[in-house]
Amino acid sequence: MYEPLRIARKTQLILNGRSARDRNARRLCLQALEAALVAIDPMKSVSAVLSLNRNRLRVGDFSTPIPKKIRVLAVGKASLPMLTGALRILGKLVVSGILVAPKTQKIIHPDKRVITFRASHPIPDREGIRASRQVIESISRMRTDELLLCLISGGASAMLPAPAADVTLDDKGRITRELIRSHASIHEINTVRRHLSELKGGKLVERCGAGRIISLIISDVPGNIACDIASGMTAPDPTTFQDAINVLRKLNLWESAPRRIRAHLRRGVAGGIAETPKPGDEIFEKVHNVIVADNHTACEAVRKTLNKQLTPTTVLTSSVDMDARGLGRLLASIAWDSEAVGGPIKLPGALVLGGETTVDVKGTGKGGRNQEVVLAALPGIQGLKGVAIAALGTDGIDGNSPAAGAVIDGQSMSHAIQLGLRLRRFMAENDSYRFFRKLGDSIVTGQTGTNVGDVYLLVRAK
Repeated sequence: MYEPLRIARKTQLILNGRSARDRNARRLCLQALEAALVAIDPMKSVSAVLSLNRNRLRVGDFSTPIPKKIRVLAVGKASLPMLTGALRILGKLVVSGILVAPKTQKIIHPDKRVITFRASHPIPDREGIRASRQVIESISRMRTDELLLCLISGGASAMLPAPAADVTLDDKGRITRELIRSHASIHEINTVRRHLSELKGGKLVERCGAGRIISLIISDVPGNIACDIASGMTAPDPTTFQDAINVLRKLNLWESAPRRIRAHLRRGVAGGIAETPKPGDEIFEKVHNVIVADNHTACEAVRKTLNKQLTPTTVLTSSVDMDARGLGRLLASIAWDSEAVGGPIKLPGALVLGGETTVDVKGTGKGGRNQEVVLAALPGIQGLKGVAIAALGTDGIDGNSPAAGAVIDGQSMSHAIQLGLRLRRFMAENDSYRFFRKLGDSIVTGQTGTNVGDVYLLVRAK
């Protein structure tokens, strides 16, 4: 049975606080972050919306007659637990399935009806190609009296690459690496990927012969923009081949892009390749897309948990998109203003934000954007009492480190100085993981099997 992982060494992380108020602030942070992980549990998220009622299949408020056959496609970081939840409800109604899980994930309970692939993320691999071929073959054979249930989560775009016929896997891998290195936004990356694929940008719907397609989606995209979640396999694409070229030109990647990619995009602009299906296309009348968990789900769980602890909490946003160090300094300044002028966070009180930040990596250290946020906040809250700041990556992986994030309080800077840790050196090297490991304030969960982005938390405790 799938169970969401918890924060390791939670008691020790709490006891690292040097006063009762600091320990209380840390406790509230960690309890709230654990609640966020529970709230986005993939298996429970599917089970909460999917049900059978007499002769109808229900997905939230939507229902449809139980079809003759149900085929399942589960792809992404949370594909295995999502599939487990769906099979428990649908039972013998499912006739076949395809599972595309992360390469690093152990498949414990294979189902004889399900063909399993373990593909790479974020750079596609040949297993992803094999999975893509199987998916295309399977959905193309479906009939109008059948239903395709898609279970989609973060990472699905890379794990089901399905490159266009005149584009190679190496081409897609190369342009993906370059887009990531150039700090392209998820929208920019997916604008390009949608126009290099046989399944993305609604093309899965075009190829599928099923009379009904239901997609249950765990979103890792700020704002839940449908075409950007897994590159919009079951959603219309508002962008064009020309938009994809414009992205590459803007990022100075057009001239260095693989020759086959440039030729493919040019043919698309010239009309030699059909565009992706657009909003308003009648093919989407058979599609029902449902977000079952997202960053707002995690932030709301934090808010509710802290409110129950008599700590009034505000969710400021679940669509953060800014520099990690800038966010860290912002959280620290909010903490100081709250102490000095009594707002915006009352005592007790908390502020939660969600989304994803960016890091301009210049050093060779270990760490990630969540630990970078907390590291940047560290000097700004020095001396404050009963204040804690924490950040967590909901997939349990922060950058190139084994940590998911970190937690600090107003005395953490003094503790670091006592240990001889030079903050500027660690920041220059982007070495946040080693800093917090030495400080004893790393948050470790292990891989959680899902991803809805990051959660950032500021708590003032009595």
